[in-house]
Amino acid sequence: MSKQPEFKTGDIVYVNLGKINSKEIKGHEQGKIRPCVIIKSLHLIGLIIIVPFTSKKPKNPHFFYVKIEKDGKSFIYDSYALCHQIRTVSIDRVSQKKGILSTQDLDKIRFVLSDLLEL
Repeated sequence: MSKQPEFKTGDIVYVNLGKINSKEIKGHEQGKIRPCVIIKSLHLIGLIIIVPFTSKKPKNPHFFYVKIEKDGKSFIYDSYALCHQIRTVSIDRVSQKKGILSTQDLDKIRFVLSDLLEL
């Protein structure tokens, strides 16, 4: 068995969330290969819990969108964490690491997730 890469909370990675117009994506689910932040790494079982990003500004901003300002490194555009799209995916879906989210931005996402999931 090959050793899987270990990721950490806060890592920004590109994840294949599935092909658009396929049976992999339903309704308003996010698809394609897109940047995501790792909320929790479950590397012992080969899974990560992620929140995907989009650079498309929401038409109706709700509390579950967290704006991440462009920094010229990990984000070349203002982006939005789609906290309502939290997913658990296989590490095999990760294509590459992009960077690390700031502690401040990660805390904003954690706060929204806590409220959204009523934790």
